[in-house]
Amino acid sequence: MLVIEQTNERELKRWSDINWTAAEANVRHIQDRIFRAAADGKHAKVKNLQKLLVRSTSARLKGVRQVTQENGGKHTSGVDGVVCNTPESRLALLKDGLSLHGYKPKPVRRVHIPKSGGKLRPLGIPTVRDRVMQAIVKMALEPEWESRFEANSYGFRPGRSCHDAIEAIHTTLNQKGSSKWVLDADISGCFDNIDHDALLQRLPVFTTVIRRWLKAGVVEFGKLAPSETGTPQGGVISPLLANIALDGMERLFGAERADGSQVSPAQRRNADRGVNLIRYADDFVITAPSREVLEAYVTPKVEAFLAERGLRLSEAKTRIVHVDDGFNFLGFEIRQMGRTLLARPQKAKVLGHLAQLKAYLNANKQTPVSVVIADLGPRVRGWAYYYRHCAAKETFSYASHRVWAMLWAWAKRRHPNKPSKWVVRRYFRDDGYWTLIDGTAQLYRHNATPITRFTKVIGRSSPMNPAQREYWEQRKQRSMAREAYRKSRLAMLRAQANACGLCHVAFWPGDPIDDHHIVRKHEGGSNDLVNRMLAHRWCHHAHHQRTGYQAVEA
Repeated sequence: MLVIEQTNERELKRWSDINWTAAEANVRHIQDRIFRAAADGKHAKVKNLQKLLVRSTSARLKGVRQVTQENGGKHTSGVDGVVCNTPESRLALLKDGLSLHGYKPKPVRRVHIPKSGGKLRPLGIPTVRDRVMQAIVKMALEPEWESRFEANSYGFRPGRSCHDAIEAIHTTLNQKGSSKWVLDADISGCFDNIDHDALLQRLPVFTTVIRRWLKAGVVEFGKLAPSETGTPQGGVISPLLANIALDGMERLFGAERADGSQVSPAQRRNADRGVNLIRYADDFVITAPSREVLEAYVTPKVEAFLAERGLRLSEAKTRIVHVDDGFNFLGFEIRQMGRTLLARPQKAKVLGHLAQLKAYLNANKQTPVSVVIADLGPRVRGWAYYYRHCAAKETFSYASHRVWAMLWAWAKRRHPNKPSKWVVRRYFRDDGYWTLIDGTAQLYRHNATPITRFTKVIGRSSPMNPAQREYWEQRKQRSMAREAYRKSRLAMLRAQANACGLCHVAFWPGDPIDDHHIVRKHEGGSNDLVNRMLAHRWCHHAHHQRTGYQAVEA
């Protein structure tokens, strides 16, 4: 494959003129070469290709786009207060160099966000420039480590999700003769306590710049504090560094042969027989045939592994249970019910979700119905879609009933002097469920979500493996079809072969996608499918900037 790359950034006049198809292809081509070289054990070639990638203009373009247009924290600034939310500022950031030569990062800005248990989670927010540099280095490191990561590592990796981890646990515990004792473990302050030296010893390249990121310090309440351990949550590269630090935990129990092939728990020897580990970031579960194996063999081995990295198990969140008693993992309750192993929504998560909906209605007693439907619809749909791959039918029915009771009380309060029949005609449609409506808009119901089976990713498969391109294309198409809850969007996805209609780069699950009208509606364009296409949000806005229409920035 011939790779042609623009190397003189001064020739780029406008951000909307960037050829994202070529930029994506250039980055992907070098990443494919890194993956193949790493899989073949050609370490010198891997280093050379990684250095080539971080110097490429395409990687810099993609890094700027990722940080300033794609990521959820694109409007969040670091200690310098700078946010790049205009094409001109992105172009200026690109022309600023973005080179590792002489690069020194700034300290991170400390903020705290609430956790589910009422505690606060500390985040370290780097500056926009530092986040872009981290994104570029991550592009170079990730293909190498994707060729090494273990099969049952699912957190913060491309193409993998928490549903893969739940399906792996279900498969492991549901087999005939499988282990029934579980170590439900959690690492105490994983991101904040990783030993820097232990992590850097595992990184043969970019160690200088990564050490500077780790040692940059933290600014909180205007005071600079040193960062002696940990990798700050909030950095683009932090999840990858955490996975690198924890890689090898599954191999402690004979999960792989010398050639990298997988060994099932039933085929392992001696004390490893029947032991299996499934990890999602810093949360993991280990199955074993007995409590004694977990206490005398598994736990000491895991604690020694973590101690080498400056980590330890959380005493409050780590426990040994039998599968008949059940345990919670990633918001799911997994429990053996007679002969059936069930994964259901965790009770606390259900009640918490309903409490949030109730709090919204209490705070919006006089809000127009259309706004309530627009605000609550995505919350209900997103929560239900997260749990649609487990045994959640009863939970969805219960949640739908509770929401209807909340809405009825909310509607009656708005019109205390009106009879119930009038309230029903004004706010609800009698479709068997009494759905909240406003004209043609209606509130999505939990029990309208079909229960479907999730297909787990196979073994150590990675979307960065060029030999598995067809497998991942099919998997992406299925995932995108599940996300397309409207028939018109599903039809456009299929007609466009799951690719953006403007840049022709394939969509990834989670990408922000806009519905673009070829002939604008105010110019007489119709709403028919022949006049519409799906496009990345950044491609959509860039197109309108080129044609003179001032679109809101992505």
